[in-house]
Amino acid sequence: MKKLLFLLLAVVFVLAVTNPSEADFREHVRQREGIAGTVGMAVADLLTGGKKGGIHRDNYLVMSRFYLGGDGILPREDVAWGVAGFFFEIKR
Repeated sequence: MKKLLFLLLAVVFVLAVTNPSEADFREHVRQREGIAGTVGMAVADLLTGGKKGGIHRDNYLVMSRFYLGGDGILPREDVAWGVAGFFFEIKR
């Protein structure tokens, strides 16, 4: 039983350490979408008017949800989940 608990805690620790940040998601968009993604993020940053920018992150310790907008002009739109350094985009 102790081995199972240790293994579970180790998995949670690894997932928490590799949980992607907002900067990681921005880099992912830049690599995947190229110039269109970079321009899209810049426009979203301008339209929100907040200090944080257009892309936001909900952190759940072992995974994160990334979304656009939510304040200002843009309505909130979930765009991806991030787990263990990988991103899974939400289909619209």
